[in-house]
Amino acid sequence: MAVNNKKKILLIRPKNTFNYYNYPPLNLVCIGSVLESHGFKVKILDAGVLNDFNTDLEREMRDALFIAIGMITPEIPHGIDIMKLIRTKSNIPIVVGGWHCTLFPEQMAESELTDYVVIGEGEDPVVDLAIRLSNGSRPSNKIRPRVYHDLNALPMPNYDLVPDIEHYITNYLTDRLAAYVPQPIRWLPYDSSRGCPSQCAFCINVVAKNQKYRKKSANKVLDETDRLIKKYKLTHLKFIDDNYFVDIKRARTIATGFIKRGQHKTVTYDCECRCDYFNDRMLNDETLELLRESGLVQLTLGIESGSMRTLKIMRKGITVEQAERAVQMCDRHGIIARSSFMFEVPGERRDDIVASIQFINKMRKYPLFACGVGSFRPYPRCDLTKKLIEKGYLSEPQSLEDWLHGENIEMYTSAELKRPWQVDPEFSENAAHYLNLESETRIGLHQLSNDGDREKLQLLIEIAKIRNRNLDYKEGNDTKLYKDFLRDYYQQKRSSDTHGEYPLSRKISEQFEGDTDG
Repeated sequence: MAVNNKKKILLIRPKNTFNYYNYPPLNLVCIGSVLESHGFKVKILDAGVLNDFNTDLEREMRDALFIAIGMITPEIPHGIDIMKLIRTKSNIPIVVGGWHCTLFPEQMAESELTDYVVIGEGEDPVVDLAIRLSNGSRPSNKIRPRVYHDLNALPMPNYDLVPDIEHYITNYLTDRLAAYVPQPIRWLPYDSSRGCPSQCAFCINVVAKNQKYRKKSANKVLDETDRLIKKYKLTHLKFIDDNYFVDIKRARTIATGFIKRGQHKTVTYDCECRCDYFNDRMLNDETLELLRESGLVQLTLGIESGSMRTLKIMRKGITVEQAERAVQMCDRHGIIARSSFMFEVPGERRDDIVASIQFINKMRKYPLFACGVGSFRPYPRCDLTKKLIEKGYLSEPQSLEDWLHGENIEMYTSAELKRPWQVDPEFSENAAHYLNLESETRIGLHQLSNDGDREKLQLLIEIAKIRNRNLDYKEGNDTKLYKDFLRDYYQQKRSSDTHGEYPLSRKISEQFEGDTDG
């Protein structure tokens, strides 16, 4: 039921310790769009891209009905600072949500900084709170119940709620899309389904009980993406579904719709996929041909390891043979196989890591193969993390305020931190460095406009190829050259960005490789 009093609700995304702001806050866009459909006025403050966030916050909070803050774990330190600032200035109710709050609802509720905690998807609980608070009632239950939404009933996401959405539309992507998408690329993320039924031991979806698969109808997806493409003049869509191909019939219908509407002539798209879906029933040659014709140019594959032993530890539910088949079929149909790998998984041996390197080297024979490699980061409360805590390798903060300690955030989020369960962290870190360099994971040649910079990076890539074939991962002059090259590039990029850094970001800002859980 819509209300017409136009009371304002303030939605906030804090800064994160990665200093990484490639994607707009789609979670807040979805919640804000539902609030708008119920007659509320919505204002989003995206702290990472604001010059003077505190001033903006103090101005916007004056007439707000309540303030909702969505947080993942690396955003907790700034999120706490925001809540403290709000508490010193007013008694406006503070609502918190997001993945971290879903994992630790009791910790969040016990803090005096919060009034309400939303578990799971936020659209219905936030609207319910908005209606109650606008009517003058204050619900006594601090933790709001989980709700699974009918995605077909949700309104079209209103990306205009994001201040300077053009900043994100034109933001760079390290994806290897230059051969397919006219540069500069114009893109937005889009969510057509939620949930993943897989059982991976390291994944957020399992511990957060987000395994129930829900989807928008093919027609809704086609209509919404058509409007987005036309409104923002997009050349690329990035589907960020947890598992896009669970309903293969829907995926085929969407692909056919893209072709019938003519979108495939000017717009490309990419999405994530499991390796065991490449079979006669799901992603066969006929389906891949249809997908490629419809504009699909990249599939992100969560391969994670070239060792069957490690894959079993991770409960990936795939085999090394299935992973190679997926890469080979993508390559045959002209689709980039953007593949993620993890080293130093708890229980992994050095020979397992070597097996992954050898598998990656083997996949290089497929020109459209690319990899993103990083060390395992213990996601809070996933099964692998619980085992590390049981063995005394890791401890879990016991309160919201405990997450303020830098070592806690680093232990759970830093990709570069050496951890006690790792078997050969220096070897793994250097191997990941050169494997990523060969795939242009952190920075691609297409991102460089200066011929001298392109020549320098190309030389470093050729050196990386030799090192990877020989498993030669001792640090050398080329290692320092590349690190200096990355430092200079990101310093130049930061100087042109509007956002500032947050504590820890100088130390770990360029480590983010875009991990996948597919």
